[in-house]
Amino acid sequence: MRTRGRAVLAAATAAVTLTLAHPAGPAWAGNSRAQEPGWHVWPLGSGQDDQELRAVAALGPRDAWAVGYQGDSGGGPPIVQHFDGTAWRNVPVSGHDGKGQFDAVLPVGPHDVWAMGHWNDAAAYNDRALAMHFDGRTWRETPVPPTPANVSAYAFGAAALGPSDVWMVGATAVDRLDDAKPLAYHWDGQAWTDVPTPDTGGHALLFAAAPDRAGGVWAVGVAYDANGTGRPLAERWDGRAWRIVDVPHDADKAYSLEGVTVLAPDDVWAVGSVSTAVGASQPLAYHWDGRTWTRAAMPAVDGTLHGVSGERGDVWAVGERADAADKALTMRWDGRTWQEVAAAPETGVSLFSVAVVPGARPGRASVWAVGSTLPSLQLPWHAVIEGFGAAPASGPMVSAPTGTGTGSATGTTVRAAQRAGRVAVGR
Repeated sequence: MRTRGRAVLAAATAAVTLTLAHPAGPAWAGNSRAQEPGWHVWPLGSGQDDQELRAVAALGPRDAWAVGYQGDSGGGPPIVQHFDGTAWRNVPVSGHDGKGQFDAVLPVGPHDVWAMGHWNDAAAYNDRALAMHFDGRTWRETPVPPTPANVSAYAFGAAALGPSDVWMVGATAVDRLDDAKPLAYHWDGQAWTDVPTPDTGGHALLFAAAPDRAGGVWAVGVAYDANGTGRPLAERWDGRAWRIVDVPHDADKAYSLEGVTVLAPDDVWAVGSVSTAVGASQPLAYHWDGRTWTRAAMPAVDGTLHGVSGERGDVWAVGERADAADKALTMRWDGRTWQEVAAAPETGVSLFSVAVVPGARPGRASVWAVGSTLPSLQLPWHAVIEGFGAAPASGPMVSAPTGTGTGSATGTTVRAAQRAGRVAVGR
């Protein structure tokens, strides 16, 4: 697992061959987003050295949240940034006794925000799931279901059907690495409970979740066979139980789904990566039409997608390229095809999460993406926020390190592998 638990893709694959049925023209053509100038790097509300932002979500043009961590994964303090319509500002948060890493953020309302991830239980040489809630004034840690001392728990994604109907998904693993199993916790307004997920026949992880707009929830990730080859995993909560929904794939190729977004019950996108014949990764996208998942054609890029977000037909996906100094990868669905869009020029950036802004107005950023330079092993590494549309008020800028970094790109064997990009699970 990377700091977010990404699995190695080790098998071979060929080029994407399937396409989707198309509407008559681009879904976003003629709307306020169509003529925006491009991506710009925005300043953080605090120092950014040795920080990584893992997730972003937006309630509107004046209310967006980004979360991550500083220093050692799970052992340093978590970080929270809030956008108020003008600038990103730091929001103090304690984590678990000052420790923690946030991998998911879920604003249910202006005064109802969740941040989820894990914290480093150094005494037990394992990690524990972390869920914190913001009521508009303070952050409060909420107890999560306990795991045995030798079992780590990670929350990677979250979805809400209402203030008292919240899900977080992720994985458990023995001693941080072995016997990975999907995790699904549910909040009923009072407490978190552990909800069983289907047997995948092997090791598996869930990376992202989204409400299906029909009273249920989608979760996506990866499931492994006995040889350690990953296949795309999609599960759906139907109000009573989690059920696996088949995703077409080739058994001799390796897949992983890392992000999911729902525009309508019959309009769902899931993104990730698939390995090539030489072991490199290519972007991967599937579409749900209410009945089946269909693989979409993607641009020929050596890279991986980590997150996806959509709003009123405008769909974006982000990740990183493996074949360029400017690594940040952003793609946009125009209603007919996926197209690559140039990210802000900054060396070594990987983007992990994206949020299309509901109700975006001309002259304001309409999409946010977050990440860091850590996967490139730059020292000091730093967090990055990019906005698509209007530049910051002070004009376009590129973030740069702000001093001498104190964090390390190493650590335990598992974390070093996580930070390098991937680590095998269940091999």
